[in-house]
Formats: sequence, C-alpha cells, structure tokens
Amino acid sequence: MPAIVDRIAKRADIVRHAADVFARHGYHATKMQDIASKADIGKGTIYEYFRTKEELFLAIYDAWMGEFEQTISNRVAAAADAMSKVDAIRESAVEFYESRAEQAPLLLEFWAHALRTDNPAFLERVRRMRTYLRDLGASLTRELTAAGWFHDIDATAFAELETGISDGIFLAWLMRGRDFPLAKAFTFRQSVIGLGLLSAQGRSVVEEKLTSKLKRGF
Repeated sequence: MPAIVDRIAKRADIVRHAADVFARHGYHATKMQDIASKADIGKGTIYEYFRTKEELFLAIYDAWMGEFEQTISNRVAAAADAMSKVDAIRESAVEFYESRAEQAPLLLEFWAHALRTDNPAFLERVRRMRTYLRDLGASLTRELTAAGWFHDIDATAFAELETGISDGIFLAWLMRGRDFPLAKAFTFRQSVIGLGLLSAQGRSVVEEKLTSKLKRGF
C-alpha cells in the first residue's frame, strides 16, 4: 500500500510541474526534459508514468477537471437550498479560475488541442466536463422552477447557454489582462440572468437586490 501511495503522489507531482512548464512554453514547444528538470527527476522517470507528452498533457486537464467537479459536487451537496446551490457553483468557478490565473491559457490550449488532435480522448474529456456542468445546471434550473423562482423554460437549453456565457467571461478576463474582478463579473451575469428568468413570485423577493447589483456593474 505505501508503494501505491508513493506512486500516486509522484504522478501528481509530475502533473503539477508539467502544468507550470506547459503554461510557460506552450504544448508544442515543451520538451519532456524541460518537465523533468522542473520536477528535478530524470526524463526516464516521467516515461514510467506517461507514455507520451500528449498523455501527460491530457493528465493535467483531467486532474484539473476532476478537482473542479469534486469541489462543485461537495458544495452543492452541502447547500441548504436551490439558491445556495447557485452560489456554490458560481463561487467554485471563480475560485477555480482565479487559483489558476497564471496557467489559465492552458485551458484554451486544451480546447484547441482537443479539436486538432487525432486522439479522441481529449475531446471526450472536454465534452464530459461540459456535460457534467450542463446536466447540473439543468437539474438546478428545474429545481428553481419547481420552487417557484423561475418561469418554466427549457432547462437543458438554458444550462447549455449559461455554460457558454461563463466561458465567455473567462475568455474576456484573460484577454483583458484580468483587469476586472472575476467574482463581480460572475455575480453580474447571475443578476442579469436572474432578472430575465424570475417568476412574479421570485421577482417580488429579490428584484431590488439584483437591480442594485446591475447598477453597480463590475
């Protein structure tokens, strides 16, 4: 058992150092020796865990998304009600992006690589993450509708659109040099969407609060 634990820890350490190197040099310019030097190990050690550079590249994305999914799942499960679940998902997304601010361009490179490579594992992993977010968003939308907060809408279509909006905010944040507070931008997005979907009952409760947030911007 200790040997297995050590191997898992070593693999995670290689992935962590590889993310730093890929983020600095890009996927194509990075050599396995660069990663080995960063991790202070022999290049051969990396090949004991990953057969190719592409396999290691995918392992980074898989580790990031697995951690993100687990964080969201734990916080949603602990949330007291539907509105608290919405906040939990938003806060988890902001935390994820901000904690990887220096490596954020890697996410864009993962998406681009998924569309270019002949290896279907990349696109499958990207789609699995997006399916997770879409299904979670759709389930939560139905919950909010059942509770009387939202108008009755196509929950899956809305969740797909909302995920795309979140991606757009993230991209804008990167392209503008992170010159606006990401948390406030996500809250602004939530307020805009909320006012559009709120039922008369829901609007009577939170309209004033959301309108105030929209006036302040981000």
